[in-house]
Amino acid sequence: MAYRVEATFQAARDIEEAIAYIGEDSVSAARKWHSELQELIQSLEEMPARFPIIAEADILKRPYRSAHHYSHRVIFRIDEGEKKVYVVRLYHGARKPLVPRDFR
Repeated sequence: MAYRVEATFQAARDIEEAIAYIGEDSVSAARKWHSELQELIQSLEEMPARFPIIAEADILKRPYRSAHHYSHRVIFRIDEGEKKVYVVRLYHGARKPLVPRDFR
């Protein structure tokens, strides 16, 4: 059964910031990056558990998962009861590991 995918306000903001940053160098690269990101996020409708639980899950006290998109990590959680996937953050891989304050 397919899951419904929703992005949080913070995830949407992260995505817009990344698009703007990439677009400073190349608008066409930003468009391509965004299009491919949308495809990745839409693919979470089917078998989202195919992606691994993140290393920081114990610290965050939630089984967040991560799908990689170029140098970014799409951080999401699965609600099996509601058959929903919540994309909660887009996080650059070069940044420090996620901590609870990154989810406020």
